[in-house]
Amino acid sequence: MEQPLLEVDDLRVAVYSERRGLEATRRGETGSGIRLPGDELELPAGWVQAIHGVSFAVKPGETLALVGESASGKSLIVMGALGLLPAGAVTIGGTTRIEGYEAHIPDVQERSESESLKDRFVRKLLPLRPDAADDPEWRKLVGTRIGVLFQDPIGSWTPDILIGEQTAEVLEEHTDLSKDEIRERVFDALGEVQLPKERKFLSYRFELSRGEGQRAMLAAALIKAPDLLIADEPFSGLDVSVAKAILELIRDMLAQRKMAMVFVSHDLAAVASIADRIGVVYGGRIVEEGPVREVFYRPRHPYTEGLLASIPGLGLDRLRPIVGDAPPITDLPPGCAFAPRCEYATDVCRSELPDPSIRDLTLVSCHRAHELTLRGVRD
Repeated sequence: MEQPLLEVDDLRVAVYSERRGLEATRRGETGSGIRLPGDELELPAGWVQAIHGVSFAVKPGETLALVGESASGKSLIVMGALGLLPAGAVTIGGTTRIEGYEAHIPDVQERSESESLKDRFVRKLLPLRPDAADDPEWRKLVGTRIGVLFQDPIGSWTPDILIGEQTAEVLEEHTDLSKDEIRERVFDALGEVQLPKERKFLSYRFELSRGEGQRAMLAAALIKAPDLLIADEPFSGLDVSVAKAILELIRDMLAQRKMAMVFVSHDLAAVASIADRIGVVYGGRIVEEGPVREVFYRPRHPYTEGLLASIPGLGLDRLRPIVGDAPPITDLPPGCAFAPRCEYATDVCRSELPDPSIRDLTLVSCHRAHELTLRGVRD
């Protein structure tokens, strides 16, 4: 059996909820009950688990898409697996492996002391954050084997450093290339993503459109010839025509370089055109995972059926939106998180979490998966 390029096992992530923190303060509570792995340190009140034991694997050359509504936990999953979470979120358990190397997702370090009232307030709300530089081997793997497209194609760039210089940083850090060789590599990468290379090399982020920012980020991600591309909502805020051009560019790069990709998106049409497998995320869990065609044509989870039915033109009716709103991942109901919105829910769905089971080619977490016949895109 082919060894996975990327393996994520039992990933758990906690995030800070200001509402939970204020409620705990009123009750006089100081701790959250969440302890960090391998440490006696307890996260302060207000922290709550948001990602619950997520596992998945990606083979060389394969594209896995993670889909779901906004704030379902998709980005927390991929950034938590790589140790790239921002302040206010922290990996509290699980392992990540790249071709067998097990990542050390760094321990959480205390933030530095400050006397300013503002900083003391920030420390109270967001007192902890990961330091992604603690494991040199993992840092090198992420720097050379993994390319990342972040959600914000403008804000992800440092404002006072030239785009070309930022694109070159990874080669300066992890190779012995000369400055001239690195500059040539950057020019080649910018040209490959169809940007005017000399002009954009000398540009700052405020001089880029969102489409140009995403192309430049793609150049920075690909300059190191990675084996795996992480694309976190790469079309966010882009015009339809620009998003389509970026999608075609990514598809060409995957084919030419034989890269694998984890593609985070809520655009099911894009997913259908580029992914091999799909993981459906709801309430901080992957509730269904399988080959794209299997999931699209024979969904096993009611939430997947609802997502597919919400796309105009894919089902028997023009539009069948899911009733209700998704709960915040910091405040999930008991049992199956989708039960309050599910037309098939029973008492057991509302009280007990379902265990994952295999249905044909699909792994699904639903109490009634064995008895339901759900509607796919042709129904």
